Amino acid sequence: MRFRVPRGKTVIGLTGPIASGKSLALELFIKEGALGLSADAVSASLLTEPPCYNKILRKFSPGKILTNGKLDKKKLAAEIFGSPAKRKWLEALLHPRILRRIHSLITSSPKKITVVEAPLLFEAGLEECFTFTVCLSAPERTLRARALKRGWSAAQYLERARAQLPAEEKYARADLTLDNSGAPRELAEKIRFICRFLKETAQGKKT
Repeated sequence: MRFRVPRGKTVIGLTGPIASGKSLALELFIKEGALGLSADAVSASLLTEPPCYNKILRKFSPGKILTNGKLDKKKLAAEIFGSPAKRKWLEALLHPRILRRIHSLITSSPKKITVVEAPLLFEAGLEECFTFTVCLSAPERTLRARALKRGWSAAQYLERARAQLPAEEKYARADLTLDNSGAPRELAEKIRFICRFLKETAQGKKT
């Protein structure tokens, strides 16, 4: 499933390898006035809704994915990252629903610029859903250090990284790559420039 960018709006697909700073970048875009949407957050909300929740319980052993009777997202993640077949099944269930929800949020918002954080943007073949794509980058040693600082083990980082496209391929496929190996203020300056450019371009079209 794909969706078309609503007329008069700019929809940016934001992605990057693990620990590249996608959440920070989304927050910075929001500060600049954009509508910020997280595919992961939309996915998390869908997981608790009956249509998805019930299908997931029938597919997975409740004892492996529930904690105190509630869906445990960490346990579910451990299940799917350990099995490519299970991961593909869950993606097939969630991805169409995620796209429909995101499209609805975009069309109902008055904001002209929307940024959608989608870690698996290229893996899911979603490039055509966006006006253009932005990929955050950083040296491998920096990405690994950030992941370990979050409390991940080296094995967890490698397992998650291998489940995605190589970082270099993401960089090559993106319309724009933003280096995020420095301080947050440096990334903020780059995002501020992008938003200012988009706003000025939109104003120029009206005059």
